[in-house]
Amino acid sequence: MPNWLTSNDVSFPDYPFEDVQDLVHDVPLEELRDSSVLVTGATGFIGSHLTHALGSLGVRPSLFVLDYERQVFPSGSSIYHGNLADLHDCLRIVGRANPEIIFHLAAQPLVDTALNSVVDTMESNVRGAYNLLEACRSAGKRIRAIVWVSTDKVYGLQHEPLREESPLLGYDHPYDASKLCGDLLAQTYANAFSFPLVIVRSGNVYGGGDLHWDRLVPGTIRSTLREEPTVIRSDGSLKRDYIYVSDIVRGYLLALDGLLTGKLPGGSVINFGAERSYTVLETVEEILASLGRQDLDPIIKNIARNEIAEQHVSYERAKELLGWEPLIDLSQGIQKTADWYKHYLKAETDSPVRKAA
Repeated sequence: MPNWLTSNDVSFPDYPFEDVQDLVHDVPLEELRDSSVLVTGATGFIGSHLTHALGSLGVRPSLFVLDYERQVFPSGSSIYHGNLADLHDCLRIVGRANPEIIFHLAAQPLVDTALNSVVDTMESNVRGAYNLLEACRSAGKRIRAIVWVSTDKVYGLQHEPLREESPLLGYDHPYDASKLCGDLLAQTYANAFSFPLVIVRSGNVYGGGDLHWDRLVPGTIRSTLREEPTVIRSDGSLKRDYIYVSDIVRGYLLALDGLLTGKLPGGSVINFGAERSYTVLETVEEILASLGRQDLDPIIKNIARNEIAEQHVSYERAKELLGWEPLIDLSQGIQKTADWYKHYLKAETDSPVRKAA
């Protein structure tokens, strides 16, 4: 089996992408066209949106993938199959892609999965972190920037808005701890080896194309379109930031620009948040209203374990240093997202393959 494949505009018409001009109009990254870019986790929900944005900027990124979901690859991009938990795969792919810029998104991203598959989560999020960092160290000075994608879960339970200098208390849940370990490793390499690296953290990201139905937004939309009540694992009071996917991709690109231009020194942390946080029940109500199904009362199971009660991320530093702030509020974002799932789920229902099955 070859180690890499070259894409030829593999296209899934039902995969959503924002108008790229709206997404990147304020991101001065013309020099990216002449740069070698590697994206890990490129076939996931956010990674696919990022990869499309890069392709629309004229970049033909190399993609480090474990497996495929549903996505569009920019024509001419190189696709490398490998596992972050395997150091030899990391050394091979970083060596062959020879990147100047890396976006690291790959992870085991599901909180519930982490509880049931602790070892796999640690292999992906901890071993994968130091394997990739070591491969980057082996690449030497060619790497100009690494955007290291993390999560607000590393902060754990705190009652004030989460700031970059807030203590890292995310050690009560396997997922949170795995991402916290990854962040500490990234900062270790940034400090010990002068890595040009920025850690970006955010709340929950949502939007069209997320096929992890266990997540609140896609799961609620799907159940509602099926005329079924949504099942809520918690008591409904958990409070979170919800960030529309185009806003977070714009944030990643601005963080890269900040690193390349010196606005953000190596080893920096930058947070991306929402104007306000919402409870699970408030978010479900927003979805039901967008679909005109307020009659479908959710079923509250209250069986969630080790969940953080409330998190709200301050994005003051991102606004001050990068000019970033969220452009899509929850009402707009949910409507855009619900519209996409209406089209997607209808296409799935109408599919000849689905009908034959």
